[in-house]
Amino acid sequence: MKFLVTFEYKSYYEDESENKVAKNTLEYEADNYDELLKILDEEDYDDEIVINFNAKSNCDATERDYIKIVDEDNKVLLEDN
Repeated sequence: MKFLVTFEYKSYYEDESENKVAKNTLEYEADNYDELLKILDEEDYDDEIVINFNAKSNCDATERDYIKIVDEDNKVLLEDN
């Protein structure tokens, strides 16, 4: 099955004004929803989307949360508002 997964990425800098937030949607293939969740939880992701290259303070952390999952039949399986 194919799934579309929308992520929200965040970066946390010492100077909070330099933090960034971004959203991105990626396509995944998995046998079922449970397998998809396992893939997402184990996947190493590229956090460059929220790196603030102009920041003067240090980046303490980045994170990625899946906020929407849609299956190949366009059925919404998960949605955080």
